Amino acid sequence: MYNRNTSAPPLLRVAPERLALFLDVDGTLAPIVSKPHLARVPLATRRLLQHMQTRGVALAALSGRPLSQVRRLLHPLELAVGGSHGAQLSLTGGRSLTYLAALPDDLVRGLLAGIAPLHGVWLERKPAAVAVHWRQAPQYRAAVDALVHETLRHAPEWQLIEGHCVHELRHQGRDKGKALRRLMQHGDFVGRWPLAIGDDRTDEDAFAAALSMGGGAIRIGDVQPSIAPWRLKDVSALAVWLQQQLNRFGPGILDRSYKDGEYERT
Repeated sequence: MYNRNTSAPPLLRVAPERLALFLDVDGTLAPIVSKPHLARVPLATRRLLQHMQTRGVALAALSGRPLSQVRRLLHPLELAVGGSHGAQLSLTGGRSLTYLAALPDDLVRGLLAGIAPLHGVWLERKPAAVAVHWRQAPQYRAAVDALVHETLRHAPEWQLIEGHCVHELRHQGRDKGKALRRLMQHGDFVGRWPLAIGDDRTDEDAFAAALSMGGGAIRIGDVQPSIAPWRLKDVSALAVWLQQQLNRFGPGILDRSYKDGEYERT
C-alpha cells in the first residue's frame, strides 16, 4: 500500500556485516541532470561507499542504465550491479548474467518517426529498454505519452515505466525487485538485512522486494506516494545520512563528515 512517506530514516542498529544496501544511481547517488551522459556521482560519495564496504557492508547498484555506464559512474568502486532494470546482473567475483529482450526494430522506427516533429524530445536505446526523454520539451509530455501507449499496443510483453521526464519501455519479465531478490541469493548478500534506496517509480519494485524480506526502503525526493516507509529530500541528504550511518558503526578508518559534496575534517 502506498503512503505519503514523510519520515526520515533512523540510524540503523544493524551491524555493517549484516547490512546489504541496494542503491539506485540517477537521482539517488547522482543528481538528476538534463542529459544522462552528464550525470556524475560525487567523488566524496564514492569514497564514502568505499569506506562502508571496508567496514563490511554489502553494496549493489540497481539502475536502468547498462552495466558499463553504472561501472563508469561508480569507478573505482567494485560492487554487484543490476543494470538495465535487472536485465543485466554483474555479481561479486566477476560473474555476469544477461537477460536481454530488445524492442522490435519496426516499433523503434515508429517511435523515432513519432518524435521527429517533437523538437527537444529524443530516444535512448538501451540493451533491454527504450527511453523517450522529454525533459527539454515538457510541452510534449502528452504527445509522448500517446505515442508510447500506441507502441505498447503492438508489444504486449512490454510495459511503460514513467521516470523523471522520461517514458521508458521495458520487458515485463525483469525489474529491480527481481534483481534484488537474485542478488540476495549470492555471495556476501546471503542472510543480510536488505535496504533499498531510490527516487522514482522504477525503484518501487526494489522497495517491495526488500520490504517483503523484512528489510527497509528509502525514497529520495519530494513527498509522494510510495511503499517506502522513509524519505530523504535529495542526493545530498542521502550522503549525509550514509555518513552518519557509517559513524554509528563506531571508530574506523574514516573520521570525517559530509558537507556540500566533499569531506571536511571534524
